[in-house]
Amino acid sequence: MGSSSSASSIVIDELAPQKFSLRVVFDDRQFDCGTYISRAAAQQAGRLFVARKEGERTGRQKRPQRKS
Repeated sequence: MGSSSSASSIVIDELAPQKFSLRVVFDDRQFDCGTYISRAAAQQAGRLFVARKEGERTGRQKRPQRKS
C-alpha cells in the first residue's frame, strides 16, 4: 500500500443528446457521479472528483494516528 500513484479513470457515456453519465474509478473503487448536459461539464466534474479523492488520500497519509 506504499504506492502514491493512483489508478484513476474517468468514463463518460452519452445516454441521449445532451445527456452524459459520469463514472469515476479511483483506487479500484467505482463511483457513479450523475448525469450532465455536456461532455465538457462531465469531464470537468470528473477531474474535480479525482482531485478531491487524491487530496483526501494525501490527508490520511500525512495525518498522525490518534492514540485512544
